[in-house]
Amino acid sequence: MDNDAHKIMIPTAWIPLLDANENNGCLQLVKKAHRSGRLATHTCCAGPTWYVMLEEEEMVKTLGANMEEDIMTCPIPYGGFLFFNNLLPHRSLSNYSNVIRWSLDLRWSKPTDPVGLWGLKEGVLLRSSKDPNLKVDWDAFTKVDRTASQEKILGKDVDEFDSTLSGPWMKKWEIVHHNKHTDAYFAGADSTVNP
Repeated sequence: MDNDAHKIMIPTAWIPLLDANENNGCLQLVKKAHRSGRLATHTCCAGPTWYVMLEEEEMVKTLGANMEEDIMTCPIPYGGFLFFNNLLPHRSLSNYSNVIRWSLDLRWSKPTDPVGLWGLKEGVLLRSSKDPNLKVDWDAFTKVDRTASQEKILGKDVDEFDSTLSGPWMKKWEIVHHNKHTDAYFAGADSTVNP
């Protein structure tokens, strides 16, 4: 990776919008796997999707994780949430139910952290120790059209119904399982884009 965004601890809240359990895809964490301070190699893509994954063997080898003792399955009832360090390896289990399991991820960062939306737009300052009466400037955030920024970076129009990968962040992961999504992305991507 070409910046240190992957090393920054970002408090994360995972909020399921219904009861989340092992049957419908609750979250799993690998406790203590962040303690080495190392970054494991993530890969893309799982099957016919474009989801990024971290193989269990990689967690053992690079992070020293004990996959028999350190996995925590976290069922969360509706109205609850899971608050964790983003550097902990985490995943959603498969959903075997007949219902879509919707959830929200909320992440907090400091203004000095090199995060935001991958150069597409800046983050939003929600609190400030210098200004306890800070009024959040949502206009600065909402006035930037993320899709238009993405199209400008990629040098092409982005069709909202096209399943082709189009986010510049996808160049951060090693692509090891190619499929129609990754093939189309690399066929049309500008290799000079540096997110």
